[in-house]
Order: sequence, then C-alpha cells, then structure tokens
Amino acid sequence: MSGHFTRALSLRVTLLAVTLAAGVYAGALPIYLFLRVSRPALALGAAAERLVQIADADTAGAARLARAELLARQRDLQVAVREVRRDTIAWLVVGLLFVPALTYVVRRRVWRPLRELEVGLAEVADGDLTVGVPVRGSDELGRLAEHFNAMTRVLRDRAEEQGRFAAAGELLAGVAHEVNNPLMAIAAHAENRLADPAFGGEQRSEMTQILRQARRATKLLRGLLRFVRASEREVTNVNLNDVVRGALDLVSYRFGVDEITVGGQLDVSLPPVQGDAIKLEQVVVNLLSNAIDALRAVTPPRHLSVDTWVQDGQVSVAVGDNGRGVAAEFAQRLFRPFATTKGRRGTGLGLYISRQIAREAGGNLTLTSPPGFGARFVLSLPVALASAPAPAPASPSPVAATAQSAVGSLAGLRVLIVEDEEAVRRPMARYLTRRGAEVDEAADGVEGLARLRAQPANVILADLRMPRMGGVELYAQLEEERPELAARVLFLSGDVSQLAEPGNTPVPRERVLVKPVELVELERRIVAFVQGAGGAAGAGGAGGA
Repeated sequence: MSGHFTRALSLRVTLLAVTLAAGVYAGALPIYLFLRVSRPALALGAAAERLVQIADADTAGAARLARAELLARQRDLQVAVREVRRDTIAWLVVGLLFVPALTYVVRRRVWRPLRELEVGLAEVADGDLTVGVPVRGSDELGRLAEHFNAMTRVLRDRAEEQGRFAAAGELLAGVAHEVNNPLMAIAAHAENRLADPAFGGEQRSEMTQILRQARRATKLLRGLLRFVRASEREVTNVNLNDVVRGALDLVSYRFGVDEITVGGQLDVSLPPVQGDAIKLEQVVVNLLSNAIDALRAVTPPRHLSVDTWVQDGQVSVAVGDNGRGVAAEFAQRLFRPFATTKGRRGTGLGLYISRQIAREAGGNLTLTSPPGFGARFVLSLPVALASAPAPAPASPSPVAATAQSAVGSLAGLRVLIVEDEEAVRRPMARYLTRRGAEVDEAADGVEGLARLRAQPANVILADLRMPRMGGVELYAQLEEERPELAARVLFLSGDVSQLAEPGNTPVPRERVLVKPVELVELERRIVAFVQGAGGAAGAGGAGGA
C-alpha cells in the first residue's frame, strides 16, 4: 500500500516533501533548545539579582533564603541541560536513522531512473535501437521513460523502413543500366523510323505512340532515381512550376487508381526561387502523397488541387484536398517529429523534414483549412535575387562551323561510338550518319582503342560499363597515349548508381550523357561539345586522318 502511494506521488511532490521534512527537522532542534533552556536560565538570572539585592541589605536570614533559591534554580538549570543533551542526542540519532530512508527514496525515485535513462541514451547514441528503459512509476520520470521507449520503438521501425528504402534505391539504381539501355534502343529505333519521310500512315502513328511511351517511361525512371538517390546539396535558381510537374509525374499513377481529379492553376509568370530542386520536389511529393492518402479515406468525388502564385516577394505552392482535414487538437503538433495520423503506416517525419527543407531555403510550410475543404498546405519561398546575365556563348570556331555545314549539323565530323550493346549502338550510328557525320563503331574499349590508333576521331562516345575494357579504362589509356584524344571523349551511361557518387567519372558531368538520351539531344550535345572544344577536336581529327 505504501509503495503504491509512493508511486502515485509525482516527482515534484516527492522532492518538495523531502525538502520540507529536512527543513523542519533542521529548524525544530534550535527552537526546541531555546524553549527548553531559556525558562530555567531566566529564572536563575532573576534569583541572582535578588541575591545581590539581599546581600546589599545585609540581612542574614534573607541571604540564606536567597542562596537556597539560587542553588535550587541552578539545579533546575543543570537538569535542563542534561535533558537537552539527552534530547539532542536522541534527535541526532533519529535524524541519522532518517537519512538512509530519505536516501533510499531519492535513489529509487530520482537517481536510478535518471541513471537508466542515461545508459539508454548512451546505447542509442552507439546505434542500439533495441534498448528499453524500465518504467518504474507514473510520475514525471516514469512518463519520460515511456516516451523514451516509444521514441526508440519508432526509430527502430523507421530505421528498418529506411533500410528497405535504401536497399530498394540501390537496387533501382543498379538495374537502371539494364532498363535504360532497352529504353534507349526502343526510342532510338522509333526516332529513326519517324525520321524517314516515306514512313507514314497507321504505322507512323503507332511508332509515334511507341516513342511517346518510351519517353514517358524514361521520364518516370529518371524521376524515381532522382528521388531515391542521395546527392549533395545543390542550391540553384528553381522554377517551382517545374518542381510541381515533376512531383505530379511521380504520383500520377495513383490518380486514376484512386479516382482523384486534379485541378488548380500554375502561374506561368512565376519567378524563380533559390533552393535544392531535388529536395523541393521531395517536399511537394510528400504533400501530394499525404493528400492522396487523406482522399482515400473519403468516398468520391475526390478532388486535389495544386496552385502556384507570387505575392509580396514570396513564391507559393498550395496542395489541397477535399478530405476530412486535420483535427484541431492534432494541428498544433502536426509538424513535430514522429507526429502522424497514419498509425503504423506513417513515419511521422515527412512534414517535419519538409518544413525543415522549406526553412533552410528561407521559406516556410504552413497548414490552412479553408471552410468546406479538407486540408491545404502552403509552401512559401522568397523570390530569388536577380543574378547577372549569363555571358554570351562564344562564336563557333571556323573548324566547328565547317563541321556544321553541308549535309547536316555534323557534316565533316568523325564520330567513334564505343558501346557494347548493338541495339543501342546501331540506331545512334544510323542517325548520326544521316546527320552528316562519318561514324565508326566499336563493341568495347579494346576494339575502340585499336580503331583510334588506326584513325583518330573528332568525337568519341564511350559507354562507361563494357566488357573487357570500360569507358573509364579507355579514357585513362588515351590520356597516357594520346591526351588530345582523351579531350574528345563524351561518356554514355545508364548506370545511375555509378554516376551518383562524385569522382566516379574522370570528366566533368557536362561530358556525361545519361541514357536513355534522345537522338536529337545527342546531336545537340555533340555540336555543343565540338563548339566548346574551340576547334581542337575537328583539327586534331582531320590531322590524324
């Protein structure tokens, strides 16, 4: 019964009771001593004064009486002193007996729970998320232990989810090379067929649909890879309309499945903001996913709106739905870590991280609940400061200009394609040949190096991953043997996991083309590369031939 009563007391009441008891105990002893000794001491003083007065009167009988009274008072004082000494010893003994009891209470209620929390925090800091702290009461430290256990349980669940998510991301990035190559082969064959004026009728329409679907798959794959890939923070001028469109593409498949109609208006004159485009896209994807989850809990019609506008120097994106909205009592802690309305399905971190991303960019993420509507989240960011105009591109060199004359934009250029997959290599070769280039092909780096030793090329398109010798090894060999040829290498790769890590490619990212690349874009990049080379590629290639 007493143990239950002790557990029922709050920690503050316990500490207050211990402090008051110690204060009362410490203050009661001097008061007791004063009251116990003061009366006989005062009486002794009064007797002494009377003795002095009688002595002055020189009356023998009175003097004897006064002396007897003085001795009696003295005896009373001595008795009081002995009693005070006895009581003081008893008081101190009782106090000593209470010290272990008070120490036990403080140790049990304060020291031990704090020590257990300290040890638990140290184990969590070392990476052990399975640790649990005993809950020894319903007081403040007991509730703190419950919150600690709940936090570690949530962190453990989230760590498992993040581990699966990271594994899925690595798997997705790893197989991207195998998916991107077939996509590029399909798109390249379709582009070549559509470039033939004699190809028409229903077959042309079907081929156009094939190309459109291949490009759609490419766009979705790149969006997924961009979303799951960890990358360094890159702050640039970002158009939030582009961010919204990219996010909508990633979740668009759910609109038809869940019978959701999407509306809203994007401001076409939206100024740019400064931020990390990938992180901002993650914010909008999170808001869209939350809105879709909320709409699934209501019956159709289900409406989702996305709007952008600029006002008072702030560019805003609003994502709203006609779901049930957010309860008023939950709205106050909606942006706190681990706050979720989805139960075990939710991480409780999406909105918290999204607001942090918005604030890192100088903006904010807020919740509004308009009448007759569900929830509406508004992402606001400051308009980017006007930057200096980009320098005008340098005029093409005479050699580059010559290379773009005559038959096509690539006329006069010798291009070597080093690619192990024939389904990708052959359509590129046919297209570049039709655009005026003289194209040679190699199935790997070893064959490509042999062809370059026999006849150099103006531009070398090399895949990063190939059997026998990959693009990086080919580049290193060229740097050692023919540095001028190494400066003409453009890399092709669908292996996003390799491109994601900085330093994995020996050339700037501007010289890496991510598969699948459209043939028109491939031609544009080759022309830009030749122009940027200042004619060295063209001159070197001509001389070598």
